[in-house]
Amino acid sequence: MIKLAELKQQVYNAWESLSIYNVALVQPENFKPDVRAYGDLRYKVTWQKAYAAFVARNIFDANTDNRSLITEQFNYTPERWDWELRYQILDQFLAISGGLDCIINGLKQIFDYPIDKEEQEIAYGVFALVQHHSRRTGSIAAGAVRRIKATSKARAS
Repeated sequence: MIKLAELKQQVYNAWESLSIYNVALVQPENFKPDVRAYGDLRYKVTWQKAYAAFVARNIFDANTDNRSLITEQFNYTPERWDWELRYQILDQFLAISGGLDCIINGLKQIFDYPIDKEEQEIAYGVFALVQHHSRRTGSIAAGAVRRIKATSKARAS
């Protein structure tokens, strides 16, 4: 479990990256007001929400290959410090217009043309993450991903 001071530094790094990706001037005085949009700065949950939102936006903005999006960006393992925030990051990513399409496309690429067994296992892990998200939120994300998976399996046989 990450300590609040470390989390705050990770949030700052993610927030700062937003400016870098968008070729904007980093203005540190805007950091706390931007985080405050997610709640009271005294609470860890606020910093977790801000981290998830900033990281999801960074993932989306930096995404150039949906296959890598699956195998690298959403390949959460228990060893990662942000493992406990994976659902929040996914929630925020799916809230971005086009986010679900990126995930579907990446999974489709892997299910249609797998490079190796490890890549397929990662894809199934991301699929499970999306399924869990859909059950929790009542979203249609898992249904859309499941159709892609079924289509890919049918083509393979």
